Amino acid sequence: MAAGLLVSGLVTVFLGVLRDRLWPTARDTFTLGDGYVWPDGAAIVEWGWVTNRGTVLPADICAHTSADPEVCLPEHGVDHGYLDHHPASHYWPLQLVETGILLALAALAVFAAFRVLRRLHG
Repeated sequence: MAAGLLVSGLVTVFLGVLRDRLWPTARDTFTLGDGYVWPDGAAIVEWGWVTNRGTVLPADICAHTSADPEVCLPEHGVDHGYLDHHPASHYWPLQLVETGILLALAALAVFAAFRVLRRLHG
């Protein structure tokens, strides 16, 4: 039972880490001062800033300074922001992919159990 608990915990952690990469994300871009509103029901994967040279900067680039973001961001050459997310329409495809992974793992566990039982009980 301990092994089963360990394996199910590992699968839960693995799927939690992998979940954002199971389906392609949508990317929205917005300009500074645009008044961008994040999509309702979206699962945010990543967001940040892009400079005029195309360099991607983290979202908290100005959090470590006491400068106003409206001053700090142009100093870094920020041209626009981006938001990678899974819109609400990705909910069921993501659920189906995760279900397929779990069904494949369950089939593998059943196969392994029958192999072990056949070996032990001839």
